[in-house]
Amino acid sequence: MKSYRFRLYPTKTQEDRLDNAIESCRTLYNDFIFESRLAYKEGYKLNFNELQRMIPTMIPKDKVYSKVAQMVLWQYYNNLKLLSSISKKGRTIGKLRFKPKSRFHSINYHQSGFKLLANDILKLSKIGKIKCVIHRKIQGKIKEVIIKRELTGIWYAIAVCENEFKSQCSLFRKKIVGIDVGINNYSYDSDGHIIKHPQILRKSEEKLGRAHRKLSRKIKGSANRFKQKLRLARIHQTIKYQRNDFLHKASRYYINNYDTIFVEDLQIANMKKNHHLAKSISDSSWNSFFQKLEYKAANAGILFRKVTASGTSQSCSGCGKKVKKTLAIRTHCCPFCGIAIDRDYNASLNIRQKGIDGLPAGYREVTPPERMPLIMINNHGHVISRNEEANGFSRLVIHEAISMRGALNS
Repeated sequence: MKSYRFRLYPTKTQEDRLDNAIESCRTLYNDFIFESRLAYKEGYKLNFNELQRMIPTMIPKDKVYSKVAQMVLWQYYNNLKLLSSISKKGRTIGKLRFKPKSRFHSINYHQSGFKLLANDILKLSKIGKIKCVIHRKIQGKIKEVIIKRELTGIWYAIAVCENEFKSQCSLFRKKIVGIDVGINNYSYDSDGHIIKHPQILRKSEEKLGRAHRKLSRKIKGSANRFKQKLRLARIHQTIKYQRNDFLHKASRYYINNYDTIFVEDLQIANMKKNHHLAKSISDSSWNSFFQKLEYKAANAGILFRKVTASGTSQSCSGCGKKVKKTLAIRTHCCPFCGIAIDRDYNASLNIRQKGIDGLPAGYREVTPPERMPLIMINNHGHVISRNEEANGFSRLVIHEAISMRGALNS
């Protein structure tokens, strides 16, 4: 499944119809919660079929397409299943809350009720023909269309398609890279390539703080407060667009230059418990970066794997022994083999090797993977590249290569 996001330009009449459809679906969702709670107090549990039969009495047919109303029921039951799964993990949960207007912004046309016409026109049942911008070719069969309204008032159509063609991942492993993500540098890979952290949220903090202070001084329910909320939403939307632009460009770089990509399997929710780094971790959006790498690699036939994160920063990439260090220590200095390299570079080398060790035998027998780019010097004093074999390669050679690299740089 693949989704495409397109900008919509509805007329004033169409925008009113879309707003009414969203409001009707929000009311229907709240009615499901109310009826279920009422039945539960009377000692009875409403099932899916009973709630579905109640839809025609809850919502008029002339306002909302029938399939859209049915998808609201599916959304309600999916939220119930999510609460149940969280409860099974031992976490404390509450009840489903009623949706206010500020938390319900989309409707779902599933399987039917939509049609993509010529000249970039999207036809929606009960709404009409809406002008949209099809900026890229849609591949596959459209299964559903989600109409979404942003807080800034911009409308989007998200087309979810089923792709019939699947790219095959080649067995040849020629260009392998391990990527270590961080806060100072966004990524440091095993080839020594560094992507600087954009710090998008940090750069916009002053503007956000000013907008929040202005909002706090406005009277609740006034027109000026609504205008200020719109200004604040636009700032957040700009931050979102800037971050997505950066993540797409960073992920595209690795997809275009490598055929095997390894990253750490990070427990980001646990990492955010460190309140000194929580904002920087959230601003980094590592999970979104990994998701973009994963689906782009799948489309391009590139192997993408996550490896265990334990020991990647503490282990020495030269000799394999553990060298304990705090987050404040940014240089990896091994007392056993004498390597002195950047902490993130050392982690990326370990990630790369972990990924290679976890590959099936069939992937490694075709083309022996390189553990790391080795710099060697021939008899004429020229720098040459040397590939290593998959198994049994001595870590001492790596240590010598790194030492030579340091001598060349100096």
